[in-house]
Order: sequence, then C-alpha cells, then structure tokens
Amino acid sequence: MSDKLLFSPMTIRGVTLKNRIVVPPMHQYSAEKGFPTDWHLMNAGKFAVGGAGLVIVESTKVERRGCGTIGDLGIWDDKFIAPLSRLVGFIKQQSAVAGIQLGHSGRKARASRPWEGDRPLERTAEIEDWDAWTPVAPSAIAP
Repeated sequence: MSDKLLFSPMTIRGVTLKNRIVVPPMHQYSAEKGFPTDWHLMNAGKFAVGGAGLVIVESTKVERRGCGTIGDLGIWDDKFIAPLSRLVGFIKQQSAVAGIQLGHSGRKARASRPWEGDRPLERTAEIEDWDAWTPVAPSAIAP
C-alpha cells in the first residue's frame, strides 16, 4: 500500500473527496436558538481551510424536542437553510465536502451543557420555548 494513500482522492457514492482526511462531528453548543453562528463558520471553516477532504458539522437536531441542551444546532425549520448554506458554501470554497450529522437526543434532551454538570435543565427566561421542548423517547421505560 502506498504511504500517500491518506492524501489521495476517494469517491463514496458519487461524491469525491480530495483526500481521506475526515473531520468528525463535534458538539460545539454554540448555536443560538438552533441557528449556526460565526463560531460554526470559524470552527468548521478552519478544518476546510486546513485541507480536510470532508468536514462533518456537529449533531444537528431534526426537531426542537430533540435538542439535548442549549446551543444545539437545528434543522427543523426552513429558516435554518440560509445560515447553514453559508457554512456549506465556505467549506465548498475550500474544495472540501460538507457533511452533517443528524441527531435527536430523545430521553437525554433538555439537559445542561457538559461543563455545567450535565444535569436536567431548569426553566429560565433564556429558554423562551420551554413548553415546545418536552423530551420524547421511543419508550416511557427508562434504560
């Protein structure tokens, strides 16, 4: 095997990566009401600028009830398209491929951020849509 395989192109289901360097999704907890911020552009963008072939954006929640904590990215409304497109556009400008991890926290939703103790959140004025954020899971039986 060639010692340069890491830097060779690879095609997966019709999508060609310029190399085999993949940035995995990493929770950043930096979204505002589900919307990506400049933090996301800078964080994902630095990996694309650095030469990664594929940059996977953090776990992005498919519905509000699926948000694990404050700061989760969302994709449950068309309002998220433009801000996410900005992020994807920048990644593509760097000749990288943008990926996204879709997620739903289920029973683990509505918890504090890990550095805040990873405990259930309490209702505060900061969370304007508390009632729309009722955790759901596939079963009422806790694991």
